[in-house]
Amino acid sequence: MEVPFTFAMTLAWDINSIKADKFARFYKTMAEVNFGKGQADAIASVWQKYDRIAALRRHEHIEPTTFSLVHHNEAEEVVGRWESLLELAEDIYSQASEEQKAAVFETVLHPVKASTIFTKLQVALGRNRLYARQRRNTANRLARQVLDLFDADYSLSEEFHELLGGKWDQIMRQTHYGYEDTWHAPYRDMISGLSYVQRRQHSNPVMGQMGVAVEGHEGVRPGRTNEESDRTHPSRRDLVPGVTLGQMSRYGPSKRWFNVYTRGPEVVHWKASVPHAWLQLSVTAGTLDPDGDDARVEVTVDWHQVPEDFSEEVLVDIRSEEGAFEQVHLPITGRRVPESFRAGFVETDGYVSIPAAHQAPSGFRVLPECGRAPSGAVTVASADTAAPPQLAHKFYVFSETAKPVLLLYFNMTLDLDPTDPMTYELQVDGGPAQTHQLLPNTTDLPDGDA
Repeated sequence: MEVPFTFAMTLAWDINSIKADKFARFYKTMAEVNFGKGQADAIASVWQKYDRIAALRRHEHIEPTTFSLVHHNEAEEVVGRWESLLELAEDIYSQASEEQKAAVFETVLHPVKASTIFTKLQVALGRNRLYARQRRNTANRLARQVLDLFDADYSLSEEFHELLGGKWDQIMRQTHYGYEDTWHAPYRDMISGLSYVQRRQHSNPVMGQMGVAVEGHEGVRPGRTNEESDRTHPSRRDLVPGVTLGQMSRYGPSKRWFNVYTRGPEVVHWKASVPHAWLQLSVTAGTLDPDGDDARVEVTVDWHQVPEDFSEEVLVDIRSEEGAFEQVHLPITGRRVPESFRAGFVETDGYVSIPAAHQAPSGFRVLPECGRAPSGAVTVASADTAAPPQLAHKFYVFSETAKPVLLLYFNMTLDLDPTDPMTYELQVDGGPAQTHQLLPNTTDLPDGDA
């Protein structure tokens, strides 16, 4: 708590002491004051990155379903960021002097390690439930991983309580698992919702022992014996969406992935093949042990060899020596933007994603510590409402839709003058400008809000 408390009290003493784009200076100054200049840069970097990752979603709001397990590799990337930060924190702790080890543990290592364990546990619990629905053998290993993390969490609290002969004994006693749908604190930590599959049981013969799961979809009625299922034939009709990857184009994403897994007690020997030389698989064959890992296959494209007029749904065949057969559907388009379009954002997979801070023009100030995107957010640098600056971005779309959706993200703000509410304007391709009020009028708020 020392870092956020010092931050708040520093601002309370002098509101201008920490500028919105100078957070790094605050962290470094605090590190130098408390630990000297030796590791100040490294400690400041850990504090800054910790706050950045923790702000994605506060711990008390993280559930097993918070970070997506199937879309955009979100859960993996969040866990990866915590694990990388933990390596830095552990390195700092290992180099700290004996006099400073307890303080480094308390303010640097413990917050990062506790957050890493907590986030990994929630993600593993969510993945355990997903894999169990899909009847994967690996669901059981994830259940054990959750329990191991649960024990590691408590061991970390005990380690904290033993520092300096028990100086801070019981300070980390507050429960942080098992709140469920209430803020009433439980009196003992509890993990619920662990799922197991019967490791020794064969799947229904019509389904077979080999399963395939694709990025972006957990499967159509996963774990069920669907009428259209036949292990010797690929999924068809309404089951096809469950084995269909998102579209790939030369503008992204750079790769897609699918998993090959076992759902029974037998060893599975599988092979995968593609119909074009420019379509590459990271793994083309393997053996699935009932107690081993699933196989993750990444799909990439050599776009130099793809014709511009290519637009097809490519089929990736996955077969096992035991007789199973599945196909992954992959839409691929080779289209290009016109030569006249340069330095802009291009639609991929039905979306155009534009970071607001990208090449922000004069009149705007970049706030690197705000927003979900690593590039930060932007705010108007001047209060001159007579000539407000314009934030313009070039983009190109291939799709034609009658009702395109524009989604804008704003950080927290307050409308202080009810007679002059905050507004913003939108204009596309020289069309009429549309003015929108950022916050609703107080009379438009739901009952109970003010």
